[in-house]
Amino acid sequence: MTYDENRFFFIMLGFGLFMGLVTLIYVIKQAFGRTGGEVGGWEIRGAPARIFAIARTTLAEGMRAKVGAGFVGIILVAIPIFYFTAEGDGTIKGRVQMFLSYSMGFASFVIGVLTVLFSCRSLSVEIASKQIFGIASKPVPRWQIVAGKWMGVMSLNVALLTIATVAAYAGTQGIIRQFKSNLAHELETYGGLTPEQSAKTVAALEDVRGIGRQGIQSPVIDAFAKALGRTEEQVTELLLRLPEGTRMNLRRFDELRRHVIACRAAVKAEIPDLTQEVRAQYEKLRQSGDIPEGWTESKLLQNLRAAALGRFCTIPPGPQNARQWTFKGPKPIKGKDVIMSIRFKLDAPGYVPPQEVRGEQLPENTLLCFWGFGDPTKPNYAETAEPYPINQFFELEMPSECVGDDGSILISFANADPRRQSVSMDLANKGLEVLYHTGSFEEGVLQTAISTLIPVACLASFGVCASTFLTFPVGTLVVMTLFIISSSMGFVADALAATKEYAGANMTLEWELRKMTVDTIGWALAIGDLDPVSQLIEGRAVGWAAIMTNTLIFVLLKGAVVFGLAVLIIRRREMAAVIV
Repeated sequence: MTYDENRFFFIMLGFGLFMGLVTLIYVIKQAFGRTGGEVGGWEIRGAPARIFAIARTTLAEGMRAKVGAGFVGIILVAIPIFYFTAEGDGTIKGRVQMFLSYSMGFASFVIGVLTVLFSCRSLSVEIASKQIFGIASKPVPRWQIVAGKWMGVMSLNVALLTIATVAAYAGTQGIIRQFKSNLAHELETYGGLTPEQSAKTVAALEDVRGIGRQGIQSPVIDAFAKALGRTEEQVTELLLRLPEGTRMNLRRFDELRRHVIACRAAVKAEIPDLTQEVRAQYEKLRQSGDIPEGWTESKLLQNLRAAALGRFCTIPPGPQNARQWTFKGPKPIKGKDVIMSIRFKLDAPGYVPPQEVRGEQLPENTLLCFWGFGDPTKPNYAETAEPYPINQFFELEMPSECVGDDGSILISFANADPRRQSVSMDLANKGLEVLYHTGSFEEGVLQTAISTLIPVACLASFGVCASTFLTFPVGTLVVMTLFIISSSMGFVADALAATKEYAGANMTLEWELRKMTVDTIGWALAIGDLDPVSQLIEGRAVGWAAIMTNTLIFVLLKGAVVFGLAVLIIRRREMAAVIV
């Protein structure tokens, strides 16, 4: 960055720190500048009944104010619209993915907005209208009032999210039923099957098992052949009479079964410890006096490690440069249908032209790669060599027989492209993963719904806390601003040039200070670090361990701190003291 840009950044940073300090002083003054008039103290006896009563009253007030009813109406209108308008890429898989993304993503956004509005009015409106006197003058501790308000907000959120989740799941099943109905109709119209045969063939889709294969080896053809009592060749001829769009949809439905209507976990490739190699390079540069001027030891070690990691992730062409990785997954369950796949992204710079090899045309922007699954010395070893697209993610399924009894998976890779193009995989950022099924689609939907509640619960704590000392409009503005900033920290980091792309080769002090500032703001405002909707449409499990970790950090720790601040503030406010 130029001198003027750096000076502007520091001026804005200083102004922001000054405004933050002024705001903090104002909040402290408003929160602790009054004497308390609380009745009940920290009494715990009878707390559940009082908290439940306040939560029930808060929920009823929200419904009477038509806040909750209005947002329920928005959800119930929006999801059917998504059902009829979501098309994706025009196939059954694309339509389901787009519908799930729109319905659950929109529901998450709407519930977030509802949480801000409902929580910020939970106490501020009652304090402004003096309705709080009816509670504060009774022997009800203030912490129970705050807890009851928070529970009332979350009760409405849970109810609304339950409606949205059930509607999204029902819509997904409706899209699948519509596809099956159209398939049955076309099997009768173009395939010449009777209604009974058509129904039996469509019902066989529930019995499809195993990994996806091309042509006559597809498990869909095998299931249809068993249902109709015909050979696989006869079923293939039958399907060829169907329209091209229907055949494409049938292939995409098999992908939907394996990659979306599933609950899959991922294991990333292990990165070796590069400490000794990096330290040796550093000592060599230090002894030779080649350390760049102004570079600190930590900065140089960081750059050397990034270079070493780049070399490890780069695979030059030729079998002598083949790589092997060992993944540790769950132990295979004998007799259970297990689908495992490799998800990878081949990064290659520039344009890769097409080339003819042994009479076959290698398409443009693809690389001929070799993959091996399992121990080459054992009979369950499998391998494949195909051209794969570059600069985009691709899933390659592998036989579950290649998995060891302890769950270990040995995977080999070689860059066999004749165009002598080096390829790299970003192993540190999901550039190579092994995916395996861990549960049903219903479990994945449930995990998505629970994960959606985590940031909402943290946000509700912020809203209730703001309602203890701010008016409804001001509290809503403050918390909504925090919500927007926390949801767009990636854009903020990019706008402030605080990402690695702007670091350059030297990583100046200005960049490090800017990045530290953005990271600090992001940590302070963060309300969750899961992305459940993206996980859902890729058939990935959020994971119960990740859910528990996020609940601990953002609900039980950060939410508890904000809750404690809210209790401290409202205990210092003299709203309705009992005078004898």
